[in-house]
Amino acid sequence: MIKLKKLISESAWDRKFGEPLPTLSDVMEKHSCDCGGSCCTVTEDVKHITRAKKIVQNLQKDESGFRLNMWEMVEQMSKDEVNKKLGNKLKDSYKKNVTKFMIEMIKLVRKMK
Repeated sequence: MIKLKKLISESAWDRKFGEPLPTLSDVMEKHSCDCGGSCCTVTEDVKHITRAKKIVQNLQKDESGFRLNMWEMVEQMSKDEVNKKLGNKLKDSYKKNVTKFMIEMIKLVRKMK
């Protein structure tokens, strides 16, 4: 029968009372193998994904304000029959460039690992 003290002891890392828990970088420094590092790499970092999603939210907020200003400009141009075509060109340009960028940016951020 396994003793409880042996079961709950930290066998991989010796730490004294009051010392912080080891981080991934601490464990990786202590780990040594002959693979050249290929088995010991970590490619994911949740902080990067979280930060990217926060940036996406900021961009969506900024784009929303930008879009409202664009629609005001289109409305102003459309008041005059002569400039109505210019307003339509502006609207089409916005859809072609900014909207396309926003859609692609969101898709790429969702693919982050």
